[in-house]
Amino acid sequence: MTITAKTKVFGVIGDPVGHSLSPIMHNGWMADHGIDAVYVALALKAAHPVASIRALRGFGFGGLNVTVPHKEAAAQAADRGDVSVANVLRWDEDGFLSAFNTDGAGFLDALSEAAPDWRTRVKRVLIVGAGGAAAGIGQALSPFVDNVYYANRTHARGEAAAAALRNGRVLRWDDLERGFGAADLIVQTTTLGMEGQAQHEWPVAVCRSTAIVADIVYRPLETELLRAAHARGLTTMDGLGMLIHQGARAFELWFGVRPDTAKARQRLVAALQ
Repeated sequence: MTITAKTKVFGVIGDPVGHSLSPIMHNGWMADHGIDAVYVALALKAAHPVASIRALRGFGFGGLNVTVPHKEAAAQAADRGDVSVANVLRWDEDGFLSAFNTDGAGFLDALSEAAPDWRTRVKRVLIVGAGGAAAGIGQALSPFVDNVYYANRTHARGEAAAAALRNGRVLRWDDLERGFGAADLIVQTTTLGMEGQAQHEWPVAVCRSTAIVADIVYRPLETELLRAAHARGLTTMDGLGMLIHQGARAFELWFGVRPDTAKARQRLVAALQ
């Protein structure tokens, strides 16, 4: 494509963002639909991220994806939006900034793809971690299940995440084995198992035979958690599912068109290989 002064700029902000596959995904979709736009990854290292995000308005951005650690700041920077944690920003035609969170809905889209019958199988959920993605996933799952348990290494953060849900519960980190044994759906949202990060011995051996195991880490695509779950013959969902489907919802918010998620998976798997 030819980039001109009329080309719209979109991107992902966070720290770090060097590992992000979002540019491959969104630039591919833009090409599919003949959209005059480009998508870039921007490392935002800022002591005052709210002010920095607002300042981006002057650079002509059309919209942004937001990753750690700036999701709360993104929600605060917006002029519109009823979310406290935002992973999508959009500059509207009137110049105002709107905030959205597609993490939860994107996770449900991916879960329905990986386990179409999950609504009849899942009553008790265990979410490992309590960050922005964990909060969005819990909020999306809450209406469909009996209980959502959070287990976080910092117990107070787990308590805060659980308190935001009508059926939220908290589990101590040293009680993970009991949590794994009781859950119908286990969702791993921390950096544990990511390339270059610490590994963890997950108590997959105690999981129910009907349990669904999801990991939102996608580098590597098959984490130690998913490898252990595969060995048990459990239903699994890798990190590309949520990445693609939350991205597809962001793309639709920006351009009014739903992109091809199957094409995105092909591109991203190729990139990871």
